[in-house]
Amino acid sequence: MGRTASWDLWSGSGEVCRVLLEVDGVGKRFGGFWALQGLDLQIRPGEIRAVIGPNGAGKSTLFNLIIGRYSPTVGDIRYQGKSLIGLSPSERARLGIAIKFQITQVFESLSVLDNVRLSLIGPAASLRDLFRNNGLGAEDEALRLLDVVGLREKKHERVGSLVHGHRQWLEIGMALATKPKLLLLDEPTSGMGPDETRKTAELVKGLGRELTIVVIEHDMEFVRSVAETITVLNNGALLAQGTYDTIKNDKRVVDAYLGKGG
Repeated sequence: MGRTASWDLWSGSGEVCRVLLEVDGVGKRFGGFWALQGLDLQIRPGEIRAVIGPNGAGKSTLFNLIIGRYSPTVGDIRYQGKSLIGLSPSERARLGIAIKFQITQVFESLSVLDNVRLSLIGPAASLRDLFRNNGLGAEDEALRLLDVVGLREKKHERVGSLVHGHRQWLEIGMALATKPKLLLLDEPTSGMGPDETRKTAELVKGLGRELTIVVIEHDMEFVRSVAETITVLNNGALLAQGTYDTIKNDKRVVDAYLGKGG
């Protein structure tokens, strides 16, 4: 996809960005409840980062802040060195930020191929746009993306008939259609069996050669196989950060999360 081997990205000021995404002192309050508080996080270009923690730790809030669904109560979020504050979700998507949610968001009545073609047309595309753009070359790119996620043989199947794992892979393909630099994956293996989980890990590692990926996940074997660095959240704050072995042996993490079968 044309990414450089050095993972250096150029900011608008002409300087090399060594940090793709920076969360700087971010807090998010809902009424009297702080879902996140004082969070600092740096994601390097080309990194696969896992974010783990118990339910209610603030993981989904973090993703919603990055994509612009929420605005931080305090702090700043910078992407390629520029603040994202005030930018809408669609503006952030155009900058190269894409997300695959835990619950799939697809057009059940359409084919696998047409779902990807709609994503290629744009985030606000309608069925009318799909038929209007029928001959504009989107099909070749859609087929290429289906090859990436392993669904080319399913291209004419209606999405509503797909098994759970294939629906998850389809939505990853739809996210890739936006040509992201940063891909956020919210529990991509949720509801999967061992074989689907293994194939999803292979897919994510392959995508990591082209993209920067941040993944929320509870399956620790999956996390171990894909992530270079693991960030652990608990009660809306950063609890620990490091490699899998570091996190696995951190008593605070074991007590708060891993010891509870997280």
